[in-house]
Amino acid sequence: MLKNIRLGRFEIGENQPPVIVAEMSGNHNQSLDKALEIVDAAADAGCDALKIQTYTPEMLTIDCDSADFVVKGMNSAWEKQTLFQLFQRACTPLEWHEPIFARARRRGIIPFS
Repeated sequence: MLKNIRLGRFEIGENQPPVIVAEMSGNHNQSLDKALEIVDAAADAGCDALKIQTYTPEMLTIDCDSADFVVKGMNSAWEKQTLFQLFQRACTPLEWHEPIFARARRRGIIPFS
């Protein structure tokens, strides 16, 4: 049997009530204002927590346009872009973490990455 874990004020595990976590992902479209709107929407929807992704493109791939690093046949919005370009568009800039986390805390939800 797995042990329970704690996420802020919540205990997560067997026989515990569900914890609702919103995932921001790249849905901010490189706009901090949009990211903060997502925080507010998660809080307004009754979410308990908000997860954001912490990475830079350099952490995941190299800036290379050879065939192995170009998106093909997956999603028309990303077609023919390099993985580096895709991750550049989808990442949450590191300097945004503080304002996102602050907004989430003010709204009563737990931010984490």
